[in-house]
Amino acid sequence: MMIPIRIRPIALSLLIAAAAWAQSPAPVTKTIAGTPAAAIPSYKDLKYPRLAQVKIPEPATFTLSNGMRVFLLEDHELPVIDGFALVRTGNLFDPPDKKGLGEVTASVMRAGGTHAKTGDQLDEELENIAAGVESSLGESSATVSFSALKESVDPVLQTFKGVLTEPEFRQDKIDLLLSQVRSGIARRNDEPQGIAERELSATLYGRNTPYGWQTEYEDLDRIHREDLQAFYKRYYFPKNIMLAVYGDFSTNEMRDKLERLFGDWKVEQAPVPAFPTVTAKAMPGIFLGEKADVTQTFFSIGLLGGTLRDPDYPALQVACDILGSGFTSRLMSQIRTKLGYAYSIGAGWGAGYDHPGTFRIAGSTKSMTTTETIEAARAELQKMRTVEVTEQELQTAKDTVLNSFVFFFDSPSKTLNRLLTYEYFGYPKDFLLQYQKQIAAVTRADVLRVMKEHIRPEDLTVVAVGNPKDFGKPLTAAGKVEKLDLTIPEPKGAGK
Repeated sequence: MMIPIRIRPIALSLLIAAAAWAQSPAPVTKTIAGTPAAAIPSYKDLKYPRLAQVKIPEPATFTLSNGMRVFLLEDHELPVIDGFALVRTGNLFDPPDKKGLGEVTASVMRAGGTHAKTGDQLDEELENIAAGVESSLGESSATVSFSALKESVDPVLQTFKGVLTEPEFRQDKIDLLLSQVRSGIARRNDEPQGIAERELSATLYGRNTPYGWQTEYEDLDRIHREDLQAFYKRYYFPKNIMLAVYGDFSTNEMRDKLERLFGDWKVEQAPVPAFPTVTAKAMPGIFLGEKADVTQTFFSIGLLGGTLRDPDYPALQVACDILGSGFTSRLMSQIRTKLGYAYSIGAGWGAGYDHPGTFRIAGSTKSMTTTETIEAARAELQKMRTVEVTEQELQTAKDTVLNSFVFFFDSPSKTLNRLLTYEYFGYPKDFLLQYQKQIAAVTRADVLRVMKEHIRPEDLTVVAVGNPKDFGKPLTAAGKVEKLDLTIPEPKGAGK
């Protein structure tokens, strides 16, 4: 029987250096006396083996008698069991005059408790057994999740079922949540980078569309308990839910347990419609949000992108990694290191699963160099549309993307979450492996082509948030400037 040997980090480093030194002829230097001596090996001489192929676990899948699809993934490393219900809904389904309804509904589902117990009672019971049940909603999905020790999974599943199938929506919790959302509206202009990101999205997607609008006081004034109940009833039903459970259990036993637990929940609704399509067009221009209490300018530059299904997505991902990911990226090297304009700046191609995402360059700079920083970012973008990147840049970017794959499946929760996401949006099970091969095949010519075709400077929207009185070079030197209205509308008394 072999006994594992523990090696201290310093000793391990020496062993790695020695191995690399032994693999290549050591360079020779001369001492003062002229006697040859071996030089210290360079880190560049280190050789690393190729990463092993990622093996994606295959969850057990089946459908309960009520139509709910289930995905189970065993993991016996720890005596814990976790899971979540993925619901096909989202704030994209909010009524235009009651924006925020979906998020309020999801939050009060948990906080408001069930028919049998208040939310406070659930809190106390779950805390006593080191468990949790939560509910949330995003743009195009909602989740109700649970976490439990193996020994207490049965009562936790009962609570999880109660929150999912019989939320009470108690009025005191609705009032509390609406108050918290109002407080968030009042503070939404406190963070300048948040303003820049928010205003860029609103400009790109359209302020009067579900992708670009924001919740106002008057929306909240129109939201009542019956609205939460109606939103819940429309979207939370078995055939509109995918249930994932992972942890220390037997698949057959858990399957039987879930059938017994949810077998009596047979609510039916009409199929949920498709999410709204993105209809916005390019909105080129420079938009300024004036904020007098800052000494920096925060900016976000971008345009509408594509989806993960787009054939050019892999090349765009590599291109944006070269442009603005990490300390060796072109934006960091030029704008931070060489010019000293910004402490941080980056870029990314944010593709969506089922609708166009956004390409963004975001960062901040001292007020005096606002215009120069925006112009420098545009210049770096233009360079990538003019000349092919170097072979070293290409390989480094591809390695960065490919090496990140190991972290996509390094835990059962990540594995099941990613697999369900692909299933939810209709992607093939092997999508990630296909993408991996496509990344490896990206060439310098591909990077140049997709930059020319997909990221055109004339289509860019620039949002800057800062104090124009402190700008050195006027922002108008970079183009026509339109002032943003950051006023927070007061409630109009609707619904009172």
